[in-house]
Amino acid sequence: MVGTENVNVSHVVQFYGHDGELAERVSDYLRGALDGGGMAIVIATPEHRDAFEARLERAGVDLAAARDAGTYVILDAGETLREILAGGRLDRAAFDRVIGALIRQAAAAGRPVRAYGELVALLWDDGLVNAAAQLEGLWDDLSRQLPFSLFCGYRADSVTREIDAFAEVCRVHHAIVGPGPKTPKSPKGPKGAKRPKGMAARGGVPGAVRTYPFSREAPASARHFAVAILREWGIADIADDAALVVTELAANAVVHARSGFTLILSARGDLLRISVRDASPLPAEGRDALMPIPLHGLGAVDALAKQWGVESLGKAGKTVWVDLRR
Repeated sequence: MVGTENVNVSHVVQFYGHDGELAERVSDYLRGALDGGGMAIVIATPEHRDAFEARLERAGVDLAAARDAGTYVILDAGETLREILAGGRLDRAAFDRVIGALIRQAAAAGRPVRAYGELVALLWDDGLVNAAAQLEGLWDDLSRQLPFSLFCGYRADSVTREIDAFAEVCRVHHAIVGPGPKTPKSPKGPKGAKRPKGMAARGGVPGAVRTYPFSREAPASARHFAVAILREWGIADIADDAALVVTELAANAVVHARSGFTLILSARGDLLRISVRDASPLPAEGRDALMPIPLHGLGAVDALAKQWGVESLGKAGKTVWVDLRR
């Protein structure tokens, strides 16, 4: 988790509990662009935009002058979303025409560009989680083409509905700002196991993501990160199993895929999901190409996991995920 004052990555997400929390983070993020001679682009609902602007003005930002100078640009999230949807489906060409053109124009000015967008959050709130994940992917593709930073905001209580989709949201972002969404309280399991005390006391933080470069040291760094996160969440009792899984998946990415990788941890109910994305496409034979050998590598993972699988990302690579029961 990182604070906005030190964000140097291009695609950041905040899971917020209330609008005031979001407004505080986003206004600081936008002010960093405006005070630093950059450009700020806001694609938000009127209510959120009013909250951001009120904080910016209290901080001494002259928004009228910034608008006149073209360094502060605003779009209504609802209207923009209608422009890039065709028959309820995301239109890539419309996204490029509306959003891509705006970012290209801003980047062409040669100033640092910071954008805030909540188009994806609106899709998520409407239950269109697949379209939301696709839109995040379009933003991510755009960030590879143009120099800008993007800040996304999700209401925490909405993203805990779908653990797979939540993991996908984490995957396409480079950092999570502030505390993640709280995990809903879980009923007792079949053996009467209670929720870990640390999670109950703090509400839980069910998501963490970190990207590692292609290096020999990366698997060990990922293992240390995972163990530290689980201790923070109060579920260190499965840290040894998680450490083995993370090490194996990360080592496979480095040794076999020969690429850097992204580690995603997401917890919900009595499950911890560990996902590792690498840049090597899935072989034609799919998961069969990764069949575990007993007591070795993925065989050990298979023995520990409640379930595991692999998802193709096309030419971009693949994600191997493992569910551990807490």
